[in-house]
Amino acid sequence: MIFNTWVFAVFGISVLLLYWGVVPQRFKPHALIVFGTIFYVYSVPAYLLLIVLLGVVTYAIAWGMLRPSVSPATRKRLMILGVVLITGVLVYFKYTKFLALTINQVAAHNIVPLPQIVVPLAISFFTFEFVHVLVDVYLGKIVALDPLDFSVFTMFFPTLVAGPIKRYQSFYPQVRRIEVPPTHTFLLNVYRIAMGVAKKTIIADSMTLLTQPILTPGTPFGTLDYWVALFAYAAKIYFDFTGYSDIAIGVSGLLGIRIPENFEMPYRAPNIAQFWRRWHMSLSSWIRDYVFIPLGGSRVSKAMTAFNLFVAMAISGLWHGAAWTFVLWGLWHGAGFLIQRFWQALVVEKVAFLRDPNPVVFYASVATNFAFVAVGWLLFAAPSVPNAYQAFIHLFG
Repeated sequence: MIFNTWVFAVFGISVLLLYWGVVPQRFKPHALIVFGTIFYVYSVPAYLLLIVLLGVVTYAIAWGMLRPSVSPATRKRLMILGVVLITGVLVYFKYTKFLALTINQVAAHNIVPLPQIVVPLAISFFTFEFVHVLVDVYLGKIVALDPLDFSVFTMFFPTLVAGPIKRYQSFYPQVRRIEVPPTHTFLLNVYRIAMGVAKKTIIADSMTLLTQPILTPGTPFGTLDYWVALFAYAAKIYFDFTGYSDIAIGVSGLLGIRIPENFEMPYRAPNIAQFWRRWHMSLSSWIRDYVFIPLGGSRVSKAMTAFNLFVAMAISGLWHGAAWTFVLWGLWHGAGFLIQRFWQALVVEKVAFLRDPNPVVFYASVATNFAFVAVGWLLFAAPSVPNAYQAFIHLFG
């Protein structure tokens, strides 16, 4: 069920009327589970079993780790088992075809049959949330796991399609104390939803025609067309992502639940590190906490730090889509992190003018960083690596 459709509008209004007008206070958590189930079944009913099964597995393993009698070694084995199971399911459904295509391309022959797999709705989101729960239980950040709270956390429909990726610690305390939003909060959430719909349908969708040179590069387009397409796509993807996030945050607020913000003016960031602190913040913080830091983060040698950055950003790219273009997009941003680190160490630290608060330096940094991010969108948008290369040549050739 897509947010900017009449189907979701009817569903959302019906949910709100039932939720606040009919459902008793103590049954509101149960109602959220029912609403989430209906929302999920609307897309691919068969895969409801998958999210339920993975939720049960996650809860069972977490419960096992929380038992006082469990030794630290057993807790670690349980955590690893759970993470491997969940990520294995994600890899099977989302990346099996990608792996088969890659093998066939390397072998220059169709030696692996392409599987016909329908990717379950929201699998990238709920698997990451399940991994977070298991790891944080192991680390002692989650000390109790209530089955009702966890079920609401799993089936909370505003975040199922496009996030933000929730954290259980900040979500579950709200489940048992749901209150009717005050009038001003209610109106702010309605405004947030309206802005999200406008961003998605009026701005993002209207940019589609202008982005065609990047999506299907070829001779009919001139250099100016490619530059217009580049900036149009930068606008399109920003307003698309933020539009969905605004709708999710607004609907959650109308249900009496607060979820994390996901964007904070990322195109005003003066460097790539700041960009990733502001862009898809729930994902970037997840990658930091559950990939980059466990690999060693920046506490290791410079070479290993660079390796950790590239691995983390490659995974971030793959999370967005099963194609080499997404991997290269992640590596592009990994390279951006390294360039920033070298620039900071070799230039900024030695030039006082660059270190002092200075609007000229700030806006020049913002413009440079935006240009770097915009060029990276070529890899994200293009349907294949040759198409991305062709568009790049038309831009700079």
